Amino acid sequence: MRNARTTNMLIFLTIAGVVVAMGTLSKQSPAPADRAVAEQRALKAITLNTSAYSVGPGKIHKRSVKITAKEHMHIVALEHFVGVAKGSLSDNGHILSTSPDNPWVKWEKAGTGMEPSGTMGYFGYCGRDYYSEVDGVDDVMAYESFPAGTHVLVQGGEALYMHCYAHNFSPENTGGFHHMVRVLYW
Repeated sequence: MRNARTTNMLIFLTIAGVVVAMGTLSKQSPAPADRAVAEQRALKAITLNTSAYSVGPGKIHKRSVKITAKEHMHIVALEHFVGVAKGSLSDNGHILSTSPDNPWVKWEKAGTGMEPSGTMGYFGYCGRDYYSEVDGVDDVMAYESFPAGTHVLVQGGEALYMHCYAHNFSPENTGGFHHMVRVLYW
């Protein structure tokens, strides 16, 4: 009988302890102590977009789209879209930079693989291999996140460029191209 009372008392004390702990936890604020830091790091998004454009038969086209940062942009991820229409062989890609110089002008040697590795000052490359559309893949969408704790900083007032390259291999058909990057930043 004595063991039963001891067991009942232990169960009662355990339940009472759990109830007290739950009451204490329910009174605590779920928000971090430094709410201002959390709000400053809330993700925002801005899009660089060429919209659809045409490239004549056998032609290479290079263009750049830019935005001016209204605030410091700590870029942590990119959502890429590369689209091609007209069902012919082609090659295209885009890359981001704070430099106004479109690197495809100096990198172009021929088709796929023209961008050098180890080049500083550019990030967020997304390309589309020339054979994809022939295989039935019309568009490429890719999500690119940076390693935890890292970001690319674009200062407020600084320009961010999306430099694009499109090569229509077809000798007779006009090709349709489209580049878009959604920039996720805090």
